[in-house]
Amino acid sequence: MIEAFARRTAGLVLVTLGAVIPVVAYTRLDAWDAELAGQADPSSTGPGEILLSGVGIWLIIGTGLWWHRHRTTMWPIWARWAAFPGLFLAVFTCLSIAEKRNAPVALAIGPGLIAVSWALSEAVRLVMTRPVTDGLIASRLEIPFRVRGLKARLCVQHDRLVLDSLTSRRKRSRDAIAVPWQALRSIELVDVEQETVCRVLVFSGLPEANAREFDVTPGPALHIVGTARELLVPVTHGVERAVLRAVEARSADVEVDEGELAEDEWRRKSGVRRTNALTRTQRHAGVHYRTDYRPYRLIPVAGFLVMPLVALSGMALALATGSTEWQEQFYVVDGVVNPWNVAILAVTSIGFLYVLHRLVVKSFLSFMEGQNYIEAYPEPPARAKTGTVPGSGKRKKKR
Repeated sequence: MIEAFARRTAGLVLVTLGAVIPVVAYTRLDAWDAELAGQADPSSTGPGEILLSGVGIWLIIGTGLWWHRHRTTMWPIWARWAAFPGLFLAVFTCLSIAEKRNAPVALAIGPGLIAVSWALSEAVRLVMTRPVTDGLIASRLEIPFRVRGLKARLCVQHDRLVLDSLTSRRKRSRDAIAVPWQALRSIELVDVEQETVCRVLVFSGLPEANAREFDVTPGPALHIVGTARELLVPVTHGVERAVLRAVEARSADVEVDEGELAEDEWRRKSGVRRTNALTRTQRHAGVHYRTDYRPYRLIPVAGFLVMPLVALSGMALALATGSTEWQEQFYVVDGVVNPWNVAILAVTSIGFLYVLHRLVVKSFLSFMEGQNYIEAYPEPPARAKTGTVPGSGKRKKKR
């Protein structure tokens, strides 16, 4: 618990640094640009005011970090998004200085800032996931491991084992497959003696799952048997023991479900409709329940529903900072707000937040629960076959 808290704290510090450094660099570059232009008062905008003006962005990033508080593989991505606004302004200013002020040294500052931001995001990855200690394994933080010779990544989460990015490193959620602890029949380290092919099924949105294949070259591999799938995942020396140790520790107290799921029960749990209940578009596209599908249509609805709260927060920030520009924008006249405006916004915010919870939050949570389910069960599952592991010459062992 203490180690997980320390890792999250260190990660938050690095994310904050990644967001603040480009903003500070932008203000310095802006002052340099004004100095080269011969202006006496370079700029009246400081780093603090710029950061406060982006409070909406930081709120989104903070929400994303909270949502992915266990998904350590997402923290570097959020760190890059946090750095992007300041980085965009700083790099644009560098290009402007180099072109208008004939200062080619500015061209080196932009790539340097990009390199620093990228290094900080990679540092977030390291402090959150390495080294793999007993404290990290005992926590609920996700532990990612590289897979030998593949684009895929093996992630030991607190409740499941996930193999993601079978087709793309850029889009990790595409074709993700999972084995929850209650469905894990066995996991063992084997030695593959000849090259073989592992075939997995990925949910397509239709009753027939998509088949994905990847080559398993000779060497160490993890043979994983679950209720709905059997995997052979190539790993490197030194990684296999850490994966086994993490899986055994996190799945030790979970009761294995030995029963098979009937088709009707599977559909009820996953929320998947029968083929004849799908629309024509869904039948042909097969995207409604794809493992990388996300209901982005909820974003504009959520944005509209939080507008009264944003306006109310803007009033409070305008009073707190004393910014004339903000006071004009949020109808704060001479440092005084109309109490009726505050009352109307407060009542509207409460009502809209209730609607937000009912229409967006609950809907999204229910959707993600179904997504986690179909990642583990790509079709009405039959009991996984047992026997010899392809290319290993060894039989599997029970957990």
